[in-house]
Amino acid sequence: MLAGSAPSRADALQDGIDAAKRKEYATALRLLDPLAQAGHAAAQFHLGLLYFFGHGVTESNDRALLWFDRAARQGHADAQFQLGNMYAFGFAGPKHDADADRLAAQWYFEAARQNHADAQYSLGILFLTGTGVVQDSAEAQKWIERAAAAGHADAAAYVRERRK
Repeated sequence: MLAGSAPSRADALQDGIDAAKRKEYATALRLLDPLAQAGHAAAQFHLGLLYFFGHGVTESNDRALLWFDRAARQGHADAQFQLGNMYAFGFAGPKHDADADRLAAQWYFEAARQNHADAQYSLGILFLTGTGVVQDSAEAQKWIERAAAAGHADAAAYVRERRK
């Protein structure tokens, strides 16, 4: 019985993602919300995107943060990266006097460990500037080179400039 329900969940997820790409946000919300409520990390991430951009729902950084956080805590690299962005760019305020820059670095690190090129580059920039982490040019270089190797254009340009 459980094996029979898995394809429909996967189909609903992909159908929800596809609906969002087609800008059919009401359909995307209808398909993604039940999956997200049930704990499906990818659905939570995509639902977070709907709230972040206000697609088919009232734009809400708080709701986006909630869904990105739930997906990120399950190891979803794109959600971890978006959560890092929310803290880095001031879309989310940390709770209990935590440091937003440090939270950004922590979430970028989690995604970077999973070879998320954008997170690797962002983490490298934080190490270059000492934002949320101890400034460390060697650590910065390591993460930026990893991002470049993964095809990140800005990271590749940075590495080329450093080698001149």
